[in-house]
Amino acid sequence: MGISYDPKKALIDFKEKYRIPYNFLSDKNRVVGKKYGVNNFLFTSRKTFLIDEKGILVHIIEKVNLNTHPLDVLKAFENAITGD
Repeated sequence: MGISYDPKKALIDFKEKYRIPYNFLSDKNRVVGKKYGVNNFLFTSRKTFLIDEKGILVHIIEKVNLNTHPLDVLKAFENAITGD
């Protein structure tokens, strides 16, 4: 799931435009962002929280590199599975 401060309609349009196979949560009141510690003064911190199928947080990617992020996510999940 992706979470953004954008309005619901914008997230639906984004999902459809890029054919993204998962849903987004509109956190326009920044409630979830506050709980995860990503709210900053002007902008949000872009972080990725990897949560397994049991709902357990297995890894946090603190600094997202947009060029390598998909591979970074896969590697983090592999490491969580293998225990590396």
